[in-house]
Amino acid sequence: MSTTTDPVPVVATTPRRRKPGHAVRIPNVPWEMYEQLLKAFSQKRNLKLTYDEGVLEIMVPSQEHEKDGEFLARMIVILTEEFGLPIQHGGSTTLKRKKMKKGLEPDKCFWITNAAKLAGVKQLDLNIHPPPDLAIEVDVTRSSLDRFGIYRTLGVGELWRLDGDDLQFNTLGADQKYTQVSSSSVFPSITPDELLTFVKQARNSLNQNVPAANFRAWVKQRVAAPPSPQ
Repeated sequence: MSTTTDPVPVVATTPRRRKPGHAVRIPNVPWEMYEQLLKAFSQKRNLKLTYDEGVLEIMVPSQEHEKDGEFLARMIVILTEEFGLPIQHGGSTTLKRKKMKKGLEPDKCFWITNAAKLAGVKQLDLNIHPPPDLAIEVDVTRSSLDRFGIYRTLGVGELWRLDGDDLQFNTLGADQKYTQVSSSSVFPSITPDELLTFVKQARNSLNQNVPAANFRAWVKQRVAAPPSPQ
């Protein structure tokens, strides 16, 4: 007499407590479970969930990761103020599309060109609302998933990636591919190397208001006397 057993359902449980800077990868996770985990972890902002076609990654960012991301975000706010641009700050809000089976939480994201379209929005829905114009990725902890591919599919216009002392700007072209560029499309004439100088100052500063003030003064000078074209 033969017997059969029901297949064991895939269950994603709460990850064991791990040190900052580590990631856990879980395969075969249904979209519905991903959304349940987003709700369950909604108050645990020290966790980041990334979903790519059934694979879930749970990451615990390090303090270095958080500090660099926060200061870059502060610089973006200063740039919009000094360039006279609007801004809607999205923080690390979840960007996801069920149809694409992709979702992630950027270190920081912003709507600038499309800022007005996000005014008053309390619940982001990328089926209705435009994706961020700019997002920040800090790679102190390396993801095992193709986060660039997820950002590309979600349509994020410009992606700043900071990996140690290497800051890169990447813009999404008409061919739906990212191209590394020498200056920002959101803030014309601003280059990665220029921003990295102030990020390094902030890492070693006893008071981050000082490098932030230095950066604002530098931007004011740049706005008043833009660099000559090469």
